[in-house]
Amino acid sequence: MSTPSSPATLVRPRPQQVLLTGATGFIGRNLHPVLRKLGHRVISGSRNPERARQAFPGHDFRPLEVTDLASIQAAMEGCQAAFYLVHAMAGGRGYEDVERRSAVAFRVAAERAGVQRIIYLGGVRPNGVPSRHLESRLRTGELLRAGRVPTLELQASMVIGGGSESWRIVRDLAARLPFMIMPQWLDNQSEPIALGDVTFALAHALELPLERSQALALPGPEALSGREILLRTAHLLGSHPRTLRVPIVTPKLSSYWITLVTRADQRISEELVEGLRCNLLSSGPGFWRLAPDYRRTPFDEAARVALLAEQQQLSRRSRLAERLIRLLALGSIKRVNRSSP
Repeated sequence: MSTPSSPATLVRPRPQQVLLTGATGFIGRNLHPVLRKLGHRVISGSRNPERARQAFPGHDFRPLEVTDLASIQAAMEGCQAAFYLVHAMAGGRGYEDVERRSAVAFRVAAERAGVQRIIYLGGVRPNGVPSRHLESRLRTGELLRAGRVPTLELQASMVIGGGSESWRIVRDLAARLPFMIMPQWLDNQSEPIALGDVTFALAHALELPLERSQALALPGPEALSGREILLRTAHLLGSHPRTLRVPIVTPKLSSYWITLVTRADQRISEELVEGLRCNLLSSGPGFWRLAPDYRRTPFDEAARVALLAEQQQLSRRSRLAERLIRLLALGSIKRVNRSSP
């Protein structure tokens, strides 16, 4: 992984006009106010700008189709930098080709529009064979960095925040399962990172000295196994599930169970869980050595904020059902403890 040639403490970015793709998505809608607060003029790209304006009044939307070169170039007009925060995983079969074509079109459009920097939020390279999803994310970064516009790729694992698909899976499993089967692959580790830390890094990447394209790790402050993430989240919810370790349940099989128990889409859950077959650990602090005074958010602190955000999005029926599950589970555990010698 490449690193900056001259480390420097980050400063407040100078105001720029920037293009924000994925503006209505999880990262984009949380990055937008951060950029605005720093004084940037934010142009948001959307396939359906009229509908986007209704959902996000006050945002400056331009039409943008990520596979259409002319559309991207028009959206980039007058922009000094562009954030690439899109993926096509929810589109189903063939999404890797869509992501490849989108990255190439974005790279060429940026060159033609005179954009001075591209910032891309990618994924961590695993210590083994990447899943299809991670391979596509890494390939997207390589394609963007292959152009003439200096591109900074920040590589993160799970982002902890309300609205994150991967976090939603963790939250729902922790809230709804009084008994957890723990497959062996849940012993693999990652470095989950708080949403606020991600938006800080993306926003300040605008001012990072960048003479050439490069990729920097964006790790959270703790290396945690999937098992630890689930149990610590459950404890924050006031739950203490019983667990059973098993060696043979595959990620693919687990994805079917996850779809039944959580709000996750089947295709997305299968892709995300497949990515947990290997450790997702960075080789060093990466971006954070350029911000030595910044305090990254500890897992429990980030999880509390994300749990509150997710709780507010739940329907009343779901909240009642989860409360009932916890009460029944607590009663069962008490009965088992009383009958134990």
